[in-house]
Amino acid sequence: MFKIALRNIFRNKRRSVLTGLSIAVAVMIAIYLWSLISGVMDDMFDNMIRLNIGHVRILNSEYVKRERMLPLEANIQDYTAVEKIAETNPNVTLAVGRIKFGVLLEHEGKNKPVFGTGIVPQTESQISHLDQKLVEGRLIKPGQEEMNIGVNLARDLGLKLGDTLTVVTQTAYGSISAMNLKIVGIFRFGVQSVDNTTFFLPLDKAQQLLDLNDAVTEIFILVKDKNMAPAVAKEIKTSLDQVYPGQYTTKAWQEQELLYFYMTLAKNVYAGIYFLVLFLASFTILNTMFMSVLERTKEIGMMKSLGMKDRQVMGVILLEALLIGTIASFIGAIWGSGIAYYLAVVGIDFTATFEQMGQMNFPLSYVYRAIFSWGIIFFGFCMGILFSVVAAIPPALRAAQLEPTEALREI
Repeated sequence: MFKIALRNIFRNKRRSVLTGLSIAVAVMIAIYLWSLISGVMDDMFDNMIRLNIGHVRILNSEYVKRERMLPLEANIQDYTAVEKIAETNPNVTLAVGRIKFGVLLEHEGKNKPVFGTGIVPQTESQISHLDQKLVEGRLIKPGQEEMNIGVNLARDLGLKLGDTLTVVTQTAYGSISAMNLKIVGIFRFGVQSVDNTTFFLPLDKAQQLLDLNDAVTEIFILVKDKNMAPAVAKEIKTSLDQVYPGQYTTKAWQEQELLYFYMTLAKNVYAGIYFLVLFLASFTILNTMFMSVLERTKEIGMMKSLGMKDRQVMGVILLEALLIGTIASFIGAIWGSGIAYYLAVVGIDFTATFEQMGQMNFPLSYVYRAIFSWGIIFFGFCMGILFSVVAAIPPALRAAQLEPTEALREI
């Protein structure tokens, strides 16, 4: 059967090449799309986790009800004790307090609503790698009235390294407070929503500015395995309730409805596109095999009259599809892996596009990079073969059902 299938493939080389080319291109596109979308989703997830929500957060129960308002009065008192409780969980790798607050920054007649974040500088380097994102200056130091500011925010307000900015805001008690912060570093995360509207200051200075004393608005937690976050959140909540009954709430990243929704939506949309591309390519195989059966009707009749069984005839057709699909999928996998590798290293720069679009709330980096994964490549290769064989089943059944006497009468 193998020799017969191989001979039939080379009988009409042009048709076989066109069929193989369509499959190869489909596999290439599928691998490219999967690699790129996976990279974009991982990038968005990593940005959200490290810059905003962590794997798990501890919040005041009242804070959760009005989180969008960033209510400073609903805070976590004696936060170091709460951190220690979280750190007793063996799956927690890091727990650190943060303060998030909104403020209207003004400089030389220009103003902009932004978000300030009080951080522990040394720990922040382990979380968001802020020290590596600085394009000018240095990281802020504890106990110093300093700030690190986003590159786009600095540009919009006409600020530069060494300038001092007076930050005026409302405290946890509703009074007005001000602090002069010197710009000692300008960062670029490559994420528009961060570079445009964020500045960092030492946690102790944020507490002083906002009258929070030994309090924070959240405790940011990283765990060993992101998929364990819900279970870890429940365990920490149980431990907290033993000391602070009902006072604090834990929130895993999966509970961030918007993030989880968009990640799920993107994966489903991609899966649909992925299978659509392969499905359309499979029609080429279907058409090729049907044409082959029609052209070889007399030959098939001869083979069946000589004793070839229906399943053997069907096997020849399916073997042809398998051979074409395997070779084409292998070529497509090579092409797709080449594109995926290039996009993983170089990426696609959307900086100019994002700047023209204005403020975006999604934590997407300016440069989209793919993930180079042998798993993705192998899966694309296998799916190309599978769709090729499945598409050949109808013509194979048609060939198997031909009656020898009728087939031999065909011209």
